[in-house]
Amino acid sequence: MKTMSKKHKYFPNLVGQENVKKKLSFYLDAFHKTSDCPFLNLIGAKGLGKTEFAKAFAKNLYNRDGDKRTFLELNCSTIKNNEQFFEQIFLPLIADNEITILFDECHALPTDLTMAFLTIFNSEKNHRKSFTWNEMEFEFNFKHQTFIFATTESDKIFPPLKDRLTTVDFEPYSQSELAQIIKLCTPDILYINNSLQKVATTVRNNARSAVKRAKEITLYCGAKGSNAFGLNHFTDLCDQVGILPHGISFTEKQILQVLNTCGSATLTGLAAKIGLSKTALQRDHEMYLLNKNFIEIDGKRKITAQGTKVCKVL
Repeated sequence: MKTMSKKHKYFPNLVGQENVKKKLSFYLDAFHKTSDCPFLNLIGAKGLGKTEFAKAFAKNLYNRDGDKRTFLELNCSTIKNNEQFFEQIFLPLIADNEITILFDECHALPTDLTMAFLTIFNSEKNHRKSFTWNEMEFEFNFKHQTFIFATTESDKIFPPLKDRLTTVDFEPYSQSELAQIIKLCTPDILYINNSLQKVATTVRNNARSAVKRAKEITLYCGAKGSNAFGLNHFTDLCDQVGILPHGISFTEKQILQVLNTCGSATLTGLAAKIGLSKTALQRDHEMYLLNKNFIEIDGKRKITAQGTKVCKVL
């Protein structure tokens, strides 16, 4: 009988991210022997599962009584200053407790708390750290308190703070992994005629997109009163909810069509034709088209040969 690998032992219900699983499994094995864990920084694009992995990691951390530790998730954009963190979060929720804290979107930490963390997480070999603020002393015990950070914008983290954290990098999911995620989220659906593989081709390269597609399939089958889902059903679903090839959005479709007609365009010109701001165009749409090699940027925006093929399909 095959023994289950460590990565599956700790993360049995999470698909892909094999390097992340290996690294986090190493730290979990070490924690179970030493009660020590580095200050982790989970880095990756939106929807790659950083929060889910942080939660799964936390479920494998136990306190001295053998019970699972408390898990506290904080969105850093809601933390306004040191006063709020130390008086409303640290004292009532963290101090003297065995707990795991996730600082999500840590690039949004307020400046004064970032400066405080530079001192707090400069722990070297000592697992205890005292920090004085507003004439009060706050005690950190890193054998009892595990700190995890996560962000989509690692370039915005203050570099000296980033240096104190241990980076865990996330990667885009493969098409087969996306298919696994969809299947995992729709256990009662019977996929026929390779429909699952076809569905996966319309999912963007992240787990969140796969989960959303799985929800649409669940709703579709529920409305039809059948758990069978074939290619004809997927064609019907695409028509009803507007699913386009390769998971591109209708705005991205417009971008490809404009470039296919014009040949090339400046960012300003493209934004004017699409009706979006330049920032929105760059942040929300161009990155995916670049990732799929449908467009290229060489001074101006240009459609690639692959992008032209997609235009013909559209």
